[in-house]
Amino acid sequence: MIGLLSRRAGWSLLVLCAVATTTFIGTLKVGDPVRTLAGPHASARDRAHVRQFYGLDRPVYVQYGRYMSHLVRGDLGRSYRYREPVALLIGQRLPRTAMLALMAILIEVTLGVTFGTIAAARKGSSIDTLVMSNSFLLMSLPTFVSGQLILMVFAYYTGWFPIGGYGVGFWDHLYHAILPATTLALLSAAFYARMTRNEMIEILQADYIRTARAKGARGAAVVLRHGLRNALLPIVTSLGSSFGALFSGAIVTEAIFAWPGMGRLVFESITGWDVPVIVGCALVGSFGILLGNFLSDMTYALLDPRIRRE
Repeated sequence: MIGLLSRRAGWSLLVLCAVATTTFIGTLKVGDPVRTLAGPHASARDRAHVRQFYGLDRPVYVQYGRYMSHLVRGDLGRSYRYREPVALLIGQRLPRTAMLALMAILIEVTLGVTFGTIAAARKGSSIDTLVMSNSFLLMSLPTFVSGQLILMVFAYYTGWFPIGGYGVGFWDHLYHAILPATTLALLSAAFYARMTRNEMIEILQADYIRTARAKGARGAAVVLRHGLRNALLPIVTSLGSSFGALFSGAIVTEAIFAWPGMGRLVFESITGWDVPVIVGCALVGSFGILLGNFLSDMTYALLDPRIRRE
């Protein structure tokens, strides 16, 4: 277990370093942040002064070295657009996106495992066909389409939920988060439904399941007690990759529902070419993905003792 932890920590540091390098250099090469700093109507002289003031007139490797020297000290830089430390901006937005992500994971796992198990238990029936066809439809819908539909039906026409915003107070935050969290969860819920169904069908045909039935176990006891526990192992492994999908999906979802989280910060930073914020958000998003994969690996090791001996 200690060897596994050490290897994962080392690889994680290398990945974060690679993300910082590619994002920083790529952002500077593709666009020019001077337009954000000086404004679209600034003269050439003003732009040259801004470029010199922020050190953007120096070679890319010099700018990169300066940024990395600050980064190893925990300094993510200062936003060009908001004129505030990037760490402060991310610290304000990250808990809001984390709330969406946790709610989305709870929704997607609950819906996916439930409907996947029902479809497997009723293999070949109309219920199985209905669950699989709907899961295929949800997996085919882009987030910006499903988000607009959910917003239109459940907020605009029915008025059951707020159209957007963050609300005031903890319970109001949860209330405002229901629609964007559901939008984030739909794609993964459909994926987990199909995965659970396939795993459950294979497990329900195993020898130990037939033995349990021969000993008198029936119906839900066989499906839930003997089958579902083993079917959850690949789902636990897949949860780590869900963090990446949730973070990328949050960029669109938070823009649709006016949710002031990390996704919306990324969207505003890209449109304004705010390099320090873009790199800082990329690092935080990468760390979230690595953390999710790490936690899923540790959970898998707890569920499967063979992993601990490696």
